[in-house]
Amino acid sequence: MGTTTEPVYLRVLEDLRSRIRSGLLAPGARVPSRNAIITNYGVGETAAKHALAVLIAEGLIEARPGSGCYVRRAPAAGYLEHDRPQFPGSPFGVQETVAAAGDHAGGAGPSVPRRLTWEHQTEQVTAPPPAAARLGLALGAVAIMTRYLMRADGEPVQLATSYEPADLTAGTPVALPEQGPLAGRGVIERMRSIGVAVDDVTEEVSVRPALLAEANALAVRAGAVVFAVERVHYCAARAVETAEVVVPADRFRLRYRFPVAPVGS
Repeated sequence: MGTTTEPVYLRVLEDLRSRIRSGLLAPGARVPSRNAIITNYGVGETAAKHALAVLIAEGLIEARPGSGCYVRRAPAAGYLEHDRPQFPGSPFGVQETVAAAGDHAGGAGPSVPRRLTWEHQTEQVTAPPPAAARLGLALGAVAIMTRYLMRADGEPVQLATSYEPADLTAGTPVALPEQGPLAGRGVIERMRSIGVAVDDVTEEVSVRPALLAEANALAVRAGAVVFAVERVHYCAARAVETAEVVVPADRFRLRYRFPVAPVGS
C-alpha cells in the first residue's frame, strides 16, 4: 500500500472547502466544530485547528467568539473593466451606473450614476527594490511615487502605487502626475507630451494576501486575498513607469476585452 507525505489537515480542508463551494454548507451555515472534525475525520486537534484556520484565511468562513465558525456570506462580485489604459493610476474602470431600486418591472429602477472619486498623494522617494528592478534603476535611485485610492459611492475599489524615474520627467510640466496642464490624464498622454512615446504595456496578474496597510485602505480584513497587477509602460524597451494595482479578489473580477480586427483590414 502506498504512503503519502501530504499533511493530514489537507484531507479535512479539501472536503470542507468542497462542501462550501458546492453549497452543501450554505452561507450562514455552522461549520463542524473542532471536536466534530476530530471525530468525523479521525484526525488530531492540530489538524482540525489548522484546517479551520486556513478556511478563515481564505475568507470562506468566519469565527464568531463563543459560537463557532460559520460559512461567510461573501458579497456578489462586480467587474472592473480593462478598458482605460490612460486612466490615472489604474487601467481598470468600475461600472459607472447601477440600477436604482424602484417599482419598475423586475424590481429595478432606472440607472443612476455612481460617484467615483480618486484620492492621490505624490512624493519623491528612493525606489523600493521591486519597483527599481522593473524600471531598470540602480538601487537607491530616486523615483516619483504616487499612491491612488479609487472609491465608488464611498466604497474602496482599488489601490494603486505608481513609480516613475525622477530624472525622466524632472523639470517638465508633467513632473507631478496630478499637477500641471495634464493632471490626471494618464501615463501615455503625459509621456507623449514630453516626447516619450509609450509603445508597449505589460501586466502580470497574481493573487496574494493583502498587506496590513492595503487591507486598511481597502476596508478588508488583514490577509484577505487580493489581485495584484504589476504594470510597466515602455518606450523603446525602456521602462518609464511601473505600478502595482491591488483589488479585493472577493469583491471584484478583472475583465479584459481584446478587439479582433476584421479579416482583410
